[in-house]
Amino acid sequence: MVDHDASAIPPDDAIDIDVPLRASHAATVRLLIASLGADAGFSIDEIDDLKLAVSEVFTLLTENAPADGNHRARLRLLIEGPSFVIELRDDRSPAPIELDPLSATILASVTDEHQVDVHGVRLVKRLAESTV
Repeated sequence: MVDHDASAIPPDDAIDIDVPLRASHAATVRLLIASLGADAGFSIDEIDDLKLAVSEVFTLLTENAPADGNHRARLRLLIEGPSFVIELRDDRSPAPIELDPLSATILASVTDEHQVDVHGVRLVKRLAESTV
């Protein structure tokens, strides 16, 4: 089970996915994010931003995972109104993540919000207002 704080996604509204914490599964995670984003009406550019943000965090988790290869990445996903909320963490409890300056800059430029705490990383991307 994913630990939750007051700002966490309600469990009955979320999609929870566990994948092996290996670089070879990054494409699977990006595909899932792209599919959900497309279903929610996000543009190609917004979907690319989401995939880049998730790839950055997944890579950090993978690089910091123990060499035994038995850990899993936990994703909690929710599309709520105009926002796509993604929480990522590994299954160690707790396993603090530290963003390097480049990662922090990338996340700041491709998400509307990002938070890092002992539970993992929380990303929020809002749907751009339609001009139609």
